[in-house]
Amino acid sequence: MADLFEKLATLGLSASYVRRAGLPSWWDDELNDIPAGVLEGAMHIAQRLHVNLVSLLKDDLEAQFEPLLPTKFKYHHQQAADVPLIAHQVASGIAELVAYSTRQHPFIPLPKTAVQVRRGVLEQGTKVDLESLLHYCWHHGVAVVYFNDYPQDARKLTGMIQWQEGRPVILLSSARTQSAWLAFHLAHELGHLVLGHVQEGILVDDEISQSSEDVEEMAANEFAVKLLVNRLDNCFSESCFRNSNQLRKQILKKVEADPTVDSCVLAFNYSWHSKNFGLANKAVEKLDCAEGGNQVIGQFLEKRVDWEDLNSDSIYHLDYILGADV
Repeated sequence: MADLFEKLATLGLSASYVRRAGLPSWWDDELNDIPAGVLEGAMHIAQRLHVNLVSLLKDDLEAQFEPLLPTKFKYHHQQAADVPLIAHQVASGIAELVAYSTRQHPFIPLPKTAVQVRRGVLEQGTKVDLESLLHYCWHHGVAVVYFNDYPQDARKLTGMIQWQEGRPVILLSSARTQSAWLAFHLAHELGHLVLGHVQEGILVDDEISQSSEDVEEMAANEFAVKLLVNRLDNCFSESCFRNSNQLRKQILKKVEADPTVDSCVLAFNYSWHSKNFGLANKAVEKLDCAEGGNQVIGQFLEKRVDWEDLNSDSIYHLDYILGADV
């Protein structure tokens, strides 16, 4: 096993990360020098971290990740060295597992505009928020998973879409897990799908930013805003708030006029335009915005996995992805 750890380190996968993310929870170090145990450990690592098994086992080969599907990178800093390759590989393996374990949910083609999608989302709830978006995605066979446990020094990603098993999987990875925050990221990725930016393979967003000059990123941002806040985008542009209480009161007035808009999403929309994140964050606290959006995403996924059709390792791996105590 020490030799495997050494090989994996050349891919940017440290021994501590491989132990945590690549080996099952029941792994015992007493197996480290037992050939059959090492072989089983290598099989788990290869499946979970998207590493080619043969390259791990053959002494004359360097460790390699599995071949990638055609990939479109939307990375904020346009430098080849900045591509989040390690995170992308780990995320790609997760997307494969999620697609396979929820394949009983076939893909239903999406409408072509934000207005049509918004209408469909509101059939799943009274306002456009994370839960109604998740209901809508799963209704259309768009699987959604949250994951944010990557190697410490690896360049992270914020969102990813991968076509697998004939349907798209959306993976979200933001370290900020407020439901309203993740709702925007989900709406952004949904925009990429609806607008036809990724019809096969993979699209990776390392960062979702208003300052992006990428045409497709700007279009996905615009789609997300229309979907989430309807006609209330930048509705406070003429306002000057002394404190977060003033902002909170104005948000509640706007939401009273259009209850299909989530108040916490509107607070983040204010910060998106004003760049006054401190004031918006305080308003978010006063609005009692839901935390744990990652857990909400996990609960939706957990209910849609065909658990009885999975082998024990896939179950353990999904439990790890879902953050279950196993």
